[in-house]
Amino acid sequence: MMQVITTVTQKGQVTLPKAIRDALGIDKYDKVTIEAKEDYIKIKPTIDILDLAGTLHPRKNNKKSALDARKYMEKHYKRF
Repeated sequence: MMQVITTVTQKGQVTLPKAIRDALGIDKYDKVTIEAKEDYIKIKPTIDILDLAGTLHPRKNNKKSALDARKYMEKHYKRF
Protein backbone atom coordinates (compact mmCIF):
# COMPACT_ATOMS: atom_id res chain seq x y z
CA MET A 1 0.00 0.00 0.00
CA MET A 2 1.33 3.41 -0.96
CA GLN A 3 0.52 6.36 1.26
CA VAL A 4 1.41 10.04 0.75
CA ILE A 5 0.45 13.34 2.32
CA THR A 6 -0.68 16.16 0.07
CA THR A 7 -2.26 19.59 0.60
CA VAL A 8 -5.74 20.79 -0.26
CA THR A 9 -5.49 24.16 -2.04
CA GLN A 10 -7.68 27.17 -1.32
CA LYS A 11 -9.79 26.10 -4.31
CA GLY A 12 -10.29 22.63 -2.78
CA GLN A 13 -7.98 20.90 -5.24
CA VAL A 14 -5.63 18.02 -4.47
CA THR A 15 -2.71 16.84 -6.60
CA LEU A 16 -2.37 13.10 -7.11
CA PRO A 17 1.35 12.37 -6.75
CA LYS A 18 3.11 11.02 -9.84
CA ALA A 19 4.08 7.74 -8.15
CA ILE A 20 0.42 6.98 -7.42
CA ARG A 21 -0.74 8.06 -10.90
CA ASP A 22 1.91 5.84 -12.47
CA ALA A 23 1.04 2.87 -10.23
CA LEU A 24 -2.64 3.13 -11.18
CA GLY A 25 -2.13 4.04 -14.84
CA ILE A 26 -3.78 7.45 -14.53
CA ASP A 27 -2.69 9.86 -17.26
CA LYS A 28 -3.46 13.57 -17.52
CA TYR A 29 -7.07 14.28 -18.51
CA ASP A 30 -8.14 10.78 -17.41
CA LYS A 31 -11.31 10.53 -15.33
CA VAL A 32 -11.39 9.35 -11.72
CA THR A 33 -14.28 8.47 -9.44
CA ILE A 34 -14.29 10.03 -5.98
CA GLU A 35 -16.32 8.26 -3.30
CA ALA A 36 -16.79 9.79 0.16
CA LYS A 37 -17.31 7.45 3.11
CA GLU A 38 -17.78 8.30 6.77
CA ASP A 39 -14.10 8.79 7.54
CA TYR A 40 -12.21 8.49 4.25
CA ILE A 41 -12.23 9.38 0.56
CA LYS A 42 -11.66 6.76 -2.15
CA ILE A 43 -10.32 7.84 -5.55
CA LYS A 44 -10.10 5.33 -8.37
CA PRO A 45 -9.56 5.43 -12.13
CA THR A 46 -12.69 5.23 -14.25
CA ILE A 47 -13.61 5.18 -17.91
CA ASP A 48 -15.52 8.04 -19.47
CA ILE A 49 -18.37 6.73 -21.63
CA LEU A 50 -17.14 8.97 -24.46
CA ASP A 51 -13.82 7.08 -24.45
CA LEU A 52 -15.74 4.00 -25.61
CA ALA A 53 -17.06 5.74 -28.75
CA GLY A 54 -16.20 3.73 -31.81
CA THR A 55 -15.06 0.64 -29.91
CA LEU A 56 -18.31 -1.31 -30.21
CA HIS A 57 -19.59 -2.37 -33.59
CA PRO A 58 -23.13 -3.61 -34.24
CA ARG A 59 -23.56 -7.12 -35.53
CA LYS A 60 -24.70 -7.29 -39.10
CA ASN A 61 -27.54 -9.59 -39.97
CA ASN A 62 -27.73 -9.79 -43.74
CA LYS A 63 -30.90 -11.89 -43.57
CA LYS A 64 -33.00 -9.20 -41.86
CA SER A 65 -33.76 -5.64 -42.84
CA ALA A 66 -34.38 -2.70 -40.53
CA LEU A 67 -38.08 -2.95 -41.42
CA ASP A 68 -38.13 -6.60 -40.30
CA ALA A 69 -36.54 -5.59 -37.01
CA ARG A 70 -39.13 -2.85 -36.49
CA LYS A 71 -41.99 -5.24 -37.18
CA TYR A 72 -40.53 -7.72 -34.70
CA MET A 73 -40.23 -5.03 -32.03
CA GLU A 74 -43.81 -3.85 -32.56
CA LYS A 75 -45.09 -7.40 -32.33
CA HIS A 76 -43.11 -8.54 -29.27
CA TYR A 77 -42.70 -5.40 -27.10
CA LYS A 78 -45.35 -3.19 -25.57
CA ARG A 79 -45.09 0.57 -25.17
CA PHE A 80 -45.55 2.14 -21.77
